[in-house]
Amino acid sequence: MTIEEIKHGLEENERVTMQNVCNALSNYEGNIRMYLADFVASLCNVDMKKMFSESNNLDVAQARWLFFYAYRYMTNETYEKIGRLSGELYGKAFTKVGVAASVNKMYSLIEQQPIWRKRWTTLKRIIKLQNDITFEPQVPMTITIPKNVQLTIKRE
Repeated sequence: MTIEEIKHGLEENERVTMQNVCNALSNYEGNIRMYLADFVASLCNVDMKKMFSESNNLDVAQARWLFFYAYRYMTNETYEKIGRLSGELYGKAFTKVGVAASVNKMYSLIEQQPIWRKRWTTLKRIIKLQNDITFEPQVPMTITIPKNVQLTIKRE
């Protein structure tokens, strides 16, 4: 097996895996925001509880940075609110300066290191998929027209 064949096989495996993840999420009608921390922890191979703990181990801190980066991208909330919400949802609040620094550090990692770019690309696809799902409720409509008028309805 050549290096090109191995590379092609890995790329194909990644494409199929991402397609399966996207298909599963498109059938999921819940709120991705609630499970973002789980996604990030899984991508980074860290425990979610540890991600929102006092731990400053590099792998845990970087996972936390990615969570803040993704949450900011998804919601456009302020750094202060993200820090406060992490306390309400996960038991550990962070300062707005800490969240801002984390977002900036993750931006640098994404720009410089392929593994973080790949993780971010995966998360971004999940976020965009969730944001693109539109729920259109069925609304009954009554149209009254005079007898001598012809009506054509096109559904878009």
